[in-house]
Amino acid sequence: MEGKSPPQSRKIKLHNGEETPCLPEEIIFEEILPRLPVKPLSKFRCVSKSWCSLIASKSFMKAHLRNSIIFSHHRIVLISDHGLGQCSLHSLFNEPYTDSIDYTAARGIDVQTDEIDLVGCCNGLVCILLDLTRFILWNPTTKKSRNLPDFDNKLKHGAILKHGFGFDELNDDLKVFGSLHFYETDGTLHTSSKVYSLRSNSWKGDEDEDEDSVYVTGKCAGVYVSGKLHWQKHDKCEIVTFDLSSHVFGVIELPSYLGFRYTSSLGVHKGCLIAVALHPTYKHLDIWLMKEYGVKDSWDKVITVLNYNDSRVFVVGPNGDVLLSYGSALAAIYNPKCNVLRYPEIINYSSFFETGIYIETLASVDPDSEST
Repeated sequence: MEGKSPPQSRKIKLHNGEETPCLPEEIIFEEILPRLPVKPLSKFRCVSKSWCSLIASKSFMKAHLRNSIIFSHHRIVLISDHGLGQCSLHSLFNEPYTDSIDYTAARGIDVQTDEIDLVGCCNGLVCILLDLTRFILWNPTTKKSRNLPDFDNKLKHGAILKHGFGFDELNDDLKVFGSLHFYETDGTLHTSSKVYSLRSNSWKGDEDEDEDSVYVTGKCAGVYVSGKLHWQKHDKCEIVTFDLSSHVFGVIELPSYLGFRYTSSLGVHKGCLIAVALHPTYKHLDIWLMKEYGVKDSWDKVITVLNYNDSRVFVVGPNGDVLLSYGSALAAIYNPKCNVLRYPEIINYSSFFETGIYIETLASVDPDSEST
């Protein structure tokens, strides 16, 4: 069987009449452009109509996303009482000072609101919830944002407390989950859930929630791993899951070692689900990683943070360093190998209480877009 013939180089003629070798278009389009950062790609759209069409295509977006997984292309979105910001995750972990951009009054999103909650980050897009009623899809890299359609007319009697954002691989669709808690006229509390599809630009659902999901109380964002959203049950050693393809709830067991004595939260590291457990004596914190998704026996304790009294772990870096909250310093980076804490300074952004990691991409926030 004959293999694919190698791309043929060609020559172009310069203004002085001389000829110079030129890379084949296959190499440029398939090997070089998908590996470039977003900023030069935005400029290259002006080269020609064919380049603009290529860079805006769905296939190119997927190739660019695959090549953007490297840590240097990751940024961290910061949510505080006064608004939104972002900075380089690579710089935060490796430099004593990190520049940040404050989006409170910047172009791209209106954050003049009383309350901002992070719903999630996926495929370069960030979803936020304003005042527990209004969802916004946002690309911090392109500064494009869009209000999602209204969730429900019952919102005037309640609020969206449980939510999540992720990718439905089966249907190639980005989805937002929302759980509305509202009171009937007789004072009875009800909960109902809906799922927004970017492909159809609509909400579907409006049914009472699964019995397991009712144990997820208070405001909480689902952690997206393996096509599902995850929330921890209140006073239970279990995790509630929601499959973004089948729209079915499920349950995953936490490590039995945790018991009820630990305060825990959930996160993700290198595509795996993690559980953060604060010891009851508040002297150390353990980070457990589920090596094989859905298998209880695959939980493995990978990091212990000593002399720590908070359960908020924001990010685990590629080398095992941990970005976490720490007393009045608000943020610290812990090196478990040396048992050392350092306190990075984020310029122009003094404090934050929620974070999410997104990848710089040209992904569109619009429905039915070839570049979504």
